Amino acid sequence: MAVASMVIACTTEEVDQGFKDVSSKISENGAERRYGVAVRHNDRKPEAFVTGFGAPNQLLRWQNGMLRDITPEPLQDPNTDAIGAAWCDVDQDGLEELYVLTTDTYGGRKRFTDHLYDQTQDGWTDLFEDSDVPNRYAGRSVACHYSPEGYAFFVARYGGPMQLITEQDGELTDLAPRYGMDKVTGGRSIVNIPTPDGVDLFAGNERGPNFYYERQNDTYEERADELGVFAPLQNARGVATIDIEKDDKLDLVVGNWNDYHRLYKRADQEFQDIAPTTFNEPTPVRSVIAHDFDGDGSEEIFLNNIDHKNSYHESKGSRAPIGEAEEPNGAGTGAAIADFNQDGHPELLIAHGESKAQPMSLYTYSDAGHHSVVRPTWKDGSPARNARVIFKDAGGVAAIDGGSAYLNQMAPAVYRGGVEKVTIQYPHGESVTTRVTEDSVIQGPKKPVH
Repeated sequence: MAVASMVIACTTEEVDQGFKDVSSKISENGAERRYGVAVRHNDRKPEAFVTGFGAPNQLLRWQNGMLRDITPEPLQDPNTDAIGAAWCDVDQDGLEELYVLTTDTYGGRKRFTDHLYDQTQDGWTDLFEDSDVPNRYAGRSVACHYSPEGYAFFVARYGGPMQLITEQDGELTDLAPRYGMDKVTGGRSIVNIPTPDGVDLFAGNERGPNFYYERQNDTYEERADELGVFAPLQNARGVATIDIEKDDKLDLVVGNWNDYHRLYKRADQEFQDIAPTTFNEPTPVRSVIAHDFDGDGSEEIFLNNIDHKNSYHESKGSRAPIGEAEEPNGAGTGAAIADFNQDGHPELLIAHGESKAQPMSLYTYSDAGHHSVVRPTWKDGSPARNARVIFKDAGGVAAIDGGSAYLNQMAPAVYRGGVEKVTIQYPHGESVTTRVTEDSVIQGPKKPVH
């Protein structure tokens, strides 16, 4: 049943600038409480997994001109309060596993464990059913992180030690204690920062300082205070990477709950907040997305708020026309981008529901310029999440998203205007330089065996 979202978006007949509401293209879209949105590529097409809180989870795929629900029964799980989700190939079989984070209490111990679904020829299996490492604490976000031991799920717990879960020798294991990442705080959001020296990780927290884990050879050093992103008195929500000035450095956008939002520019020794007043206005922000929505070759920033109008900004924070995606009555939670309809331009999918049940929203950017789609993969075809994409002609860098800009994981691709040549730095350090087409699937090396 298609449900119009006119109560959420201020819909007009024509949109000259900003986002256009195309939510009527979502086939099964009743009013529910939904939180996380995580996107994978399956047979070259994006699929969005949307978590239900007291409602069934949904796996959405574009079919016959609509975004349709194709959820297999094992993934629906209608009786669990699911909140975060992420895809990641932790068993190195070429298919991404799906982590579903559940939360039945605000913080501390919870009743139900999370799920880690593995897809095989026989269907879906929950790997946590026969493991002693499942998360038994409340949490908010989960992300795919490339560690010194390969891909792993970083779990932001709330009132419990954070986890870094991978598979080794056929068994699940938690790597967080090994790297000093098993800290206890109010975990909220996560983002990976690929650098020339490895993949760093930023954890945005509540009721305590943020963490910045800098990769140093085969371990990490926590450096949030030294780098200027400690912020112990702010309550982080959405976070994203962005190259503000196209200087080949990944900067940080941090949305803080009803507090000043930050645009952290990477300098030589630290990050410096350069957010203007047009950007840092306190709002009840949920997710944050930085991407080239309009195809002009530069990134923009979308702030998804709850029970407050959304906002849209240029890379340095000035406001830009948002069109129909303002959603002044929207109970926004998670959001993600992907080219669902395969028209060469990314769509924006927004979930709603923490404060009230609402349908999802789907937007496209009006009059967008030409996008090139860059999709790095490993030799086995799995996405190279956490890869660093360097735009040789257009300038700047971007990251292949691993999640979680608070309840989010983008499609494992970069949509960018004005791009002809790129270098892909894979998360283990090897690089590939190539010219791009409209949809460049760039196959890289084999995954290192750990």
